[in-house]
Amino acid sequence: MTESETGAPASAAPGAGALLRRPWVRAALVSVLCSLLGPPFFLVSLGLYLDSDPRDHGALLAFALLDVPIGLAAGIAAGPLRRSTAGNLVLVLAGSVSSWALPACAVATVRLGARRSHPLAGLVLLLTVGSGTAFARLHSRLTGIASEPLLFEVLAVGALTLFLLLWGYALGTREALVATLRERAEAAERERVATVRGRNADIARTRAEERNAIARDMHDGLSHQLAIIAMHAGALAYRSDLPPDRMREAAGTVRDAAADANGVLREVLSALRAVGPGAPSRSGTEPLPTPASLGELVEGARAAGQRVDVRWRGLDPGDLGSLAPTTAVSLARVTSELLMNARKHAPGEPVELVFAREGDALTVRAANAVVDGASPAQGTGLGLVGVAERAQLLGGTARYGGVGGRFEVEVRVPWRL
Repeated sequence: MTESETGAPASAAPGAGALLRRPWVRAALVSVLCSLLGPPFFLVSLGLYLDSDPRDHGALLAFALLDVPIGLAAGIAAGPLRRSTAGNLVLVLAGSVSSWALPACAVATVRLGARRSHPLAGLVLLLTVGSGTAFARLHSRLTGIASEPLLFEVLAVGALTLFLLLWGYALGTREALVATLRERAEAAERERVATVRGRNADIARTRAEERNAIARDMHDGLSHQLAIIAMHAGALAYRSDLPPDRMREAAGTVRDAAADANGVLREVLSALRAVGPGAPSRSGTEPLPTPASLGELVEGARAAGQRVDVRWRGLDPGDLGSLAPTTAVSLARVTSELLMNARKHAPGEPVELVFAREGDALTVRAANAVVDGASPAQGTGLGLVGVAERAQLLGGTARYGGVGGRFEVEVRVPWRL
C-alpha cells in the first residue's frame, strides 16, 4: 500500500528503528527495565525470608532497607554503564547483596561475557560465587534464617553465572561475526566500484585510441581528394586554352572531389569529437589497408593455423573496391579484430566469416564455437569495444554475444561509394 492508501507516513517504521539505534535511547530503556524488574525480585525474596520465621526481625528490616537503595542505584546505572568494565563489575557485586539489583546484575554479567575474555569471565565467576556465598552466610548469622549448604550455594550461583557468561559470549561472537561480514561487504563494494571505474576508464581509453586510429585512417583518403582538387584547380588556372567541355569536366571532377573530401572531413571531425589533447594515437607510418587486404588477412590467419571459412552473400570480393576509403579501411580493421578475437578465445576452433550486402548496408558476421573452460583472462573485451566504436562512427551498429553454444559478432555499416 502507498502512503495515500494507509494514511500513515511510509517512514514511520524506519524512524522508530533509527531511534532505537541511538545509544542514549537504548541506555534509558535498559535502566527503566532493570528498575521495573527489580521490585518483584525484592518482594519475592522478602516474602521467603518472612516465611522462614527469622529470629531477629530488626536485622531483616535493616537488610531490606539496605537492599532497596542499592537496587535502585544499580537499576538506574545499568544503562549508562554499558561499556564500562569496572562499572559492570560493581553491578555484579551489587547483585550479591541486593535482590532488587539482580536484573542489573544479570545484564552486567551478560555484557562482561560478551567481551569474550577468559580472565575477565573467571573474575566475574569468582566475584559472584565468593561475594554471594559470603553475604548469604552473613545474612543467615544476623537474621537467624537457616542458609542452604555451602556446596549447593556455590554450585547454584556458579551455574547461573556461567550460563549468563556463555550467553554473553555467544552474543559477542555474533556481533564480531556481523562486524566482520559488514567490513568484508564494504571492502567488496569498494573493490567492485574500483573495478567498474577501472573498466570504464579502459573502455574510454580504447574508444579514444580507436577514434584516433579512425581519424588517421581517414587522413590519407582526405589527402587524396585534396590532391585531386589541387591538380584540377591548377589546370583550370593555368590552361585558359582548354575547350569548354574539358573545363566542365575538370570543374565536375573538382566538385566531386570536394564533396568526397567534405564527407571524409565530417567523419574525421566526428571521430575526434571526444578525443582530448592527451589521447594516445597510433603511428602514422603503417600503410592503410585496402579491400584487397581482406584476402591477405584471411590467408595470414590460415597460415597461423586458424581455420577460416569465408562466405560472400549478395556481393563479390571485387565489389568492395567501390567502397568509400573510410568504409574500406574500417572493414579491414574490423575483420582483423574479429579474427584475432576468435583466435584468443577459441583457439583451434573454425571461424565462419560472412560478408553480406543487405540493401544499403554492408554486414560482417563472425561466429565460432565457445570453448569449454576458456579463461576470460585471455582478453579484456576491449577489442570488441573498438569494433563497436568504429561501427558507430560510420553510422552503423555492432552486437556480440553467445548464441546456442557459439559466440557471434555482427557489424553492420552503411554501404558508401
